[in-house]
Amino acid sequence: MYSKRIRFIEWKAVWITVVLFIYLGFTASAQDTLHLSMQQAIELGLQNSKQLKISRARVQQALLQYEQAKDAMLPSAKISYGVSEAFIPTKQLVFGRDTLHLPSRSRLYLGTLSIQEPIFAGNQLRYARQSAEILEKIASLDTSNYRNQITNAVIQTYGSLLKIIGNQKVVAQNIEDVQQRLIETRHFEEQGLATQNDVLRFQLQLSDAQLTALDLENNRKIVNYNLNILLGLPDTTEIMPDSLPEAFSLQPMETYLQMALQNRKDLQAFQYRLQLNDLQIRKEKDSRLPTLGAGVSGYYINPNNDFFPPKNTYLAPVTVGLTLGWNISSLYTAPHRIAEAQVQKTETELQQSLLTDQIKEEIYQQYRNYQLAMQRIKVLQVALAQAEENDRMMESKYRNQLASTTDRIDAETLLFKARIDLQLAQVDAVLAYYQLLASTGTLSQ
Repeated sequence: MYSKRIRFIEWKAVWITVVLFIYLGFTASAQDTLHLSMQQAIELGLQNSKQLKISRARVQQALLQYEQAKDAMLPSAKISYGVSEAFIPTKQLVFGRDTLHLPSRSRLYLGTLSIQEPIFAGNQLRYARQSAEILEKIASLDTSNYRNQITNAVIQTYGSLLKIIGNQKVVAQNIEDVQQRLIETRHFEEQGLATQNDVLRFQLQLSDAQLTALDLENNRKIVNYNLNILLGLPDTTEIMPDSLPEAFSLQPMETYLQMALQNRKDLQAFQYRLQLNDLQIRKEKDSRLPTLGAGVSGYYINPNNDFFPPKNTYLAPVTVGLTLGWNISSLYTAPHRIAEAQVQKTETELQQSLLTDQIKEEIYQQYRNYQLAMQRIKVLQVALAQAEENDRMMESKYRNQLASTTDRIDAETLLFKARIDLQLAQVDAVLAYYQLLASTGTLSQ
């Protein structure tokens, strides 16, 4: 009976364990954890960016404006039909010896149909169509420029998250090491080989490391939340960045500069802005020209009270004509508008030159940042090896009572700092390379 009860308890424990594992499995699956590489994060950011959706709407708006400009070149047609009722209190009207007898009331039906076609409007309609076409291209290029800005934002935020998670791993390892030292020191205290002050110093070091871990976790949650917003993901998603490669094949700086000058959409947009300036200058010059239009109009005049009048009791004339117009005041007002358009073109040229210089500076800075990061990695790798060797030697001396607690803590602090510095430098190198590619305008295509 007792053995059966033992087996029942064992089976009950097994079932509880199984249920617990199932529950933990469902709990783990309920936590939305998403593993993302840098490239995947960039693609998500571009796909779900609200700013990019606004920019696409602007492109659609520019396209519709272009269609409206083409519609303006079509003939305009208007039709109208009205009826009016006249009440005549005077029954007769005397013209000398003749007397005209009038009815007490009269009704008039009047309908018109007119079609107007501009034959020549000083090329203004053609310029309007060309301007709308150029504005559509500029809007498309501005969308590509927004893509580059979003890419940079994703790189920065993703890199910040990667740094924090890397630091968390180093801090976790440091906490584990300090806890081990604390256990050893307490053991030494029991043997009379260490003092209570030595134990307190390791406890303080452990508390500092734990506070650092709390700060890092808080920062990770903030950056993770910001990245979720940037990528259009649910707020509860836990993003786990993939490990980044240690190095990339770096081309000569001139290669990246040429890539930027050929692919940067914000620079290409200035070519169309200059075309728009030239078009505006020609438009202002041609505003001094006369205009010519043709039109045809048809009328229906029915003075009868009946909606459908008898035969030969209504009029239906048709007129055809040409209209020649000339705004003479444009002869002395256009020169100032032309001068203003030329100044705007000069300003656009200066802005284009300024952006070119900024791109060159940006490429040079990102290129140098990557080179510096790779050089720092080499130096920090040596520093880490030295810190590890120093920590190993100090640990041996401490166990043999040849080094003080302060020396032991200093060695661990140097090792902790060396690990953090190397981890940050490795992430900085990868971010500098991605920012270099983003500066060329090729990463967001």
